[in-house]
Amino acid sequence: MKHKKRLTEEEIDRIVIDEADDKTKWRKPITVKPVLIRFSPSIIEKAKHLAKLHRASDYQVWLKRIVEERIRLEEELLSDFKGGFSSRSL
Repeated sequence: MKHKKRLTEEEIDRIVIDEADDKTKWRKPITVKPVLIRFSPSIIEKAKHLAKLHRASDYQVWLKRIVEERIRLEEELLSDFKGGFSSRSL
């Protein structure tokens, strides 16, 4: 069974930069619809209070930042877990 060599981030960056202006290398653009998330009134009140404590301009801005930070954290943890798991299995 033949295994493909994994590209480094630098190699991927170089390929993307080299092919950035070549329209034949790109797929058709996609459209992403905004998503509406509904929270209970009690969660909204708590978010408003916490947003004020963190000096956010608006509770929705604060919630967006918190969700984005949490997603980045989860991705890092998952990446670390997968990396640790694969290195232990060798």
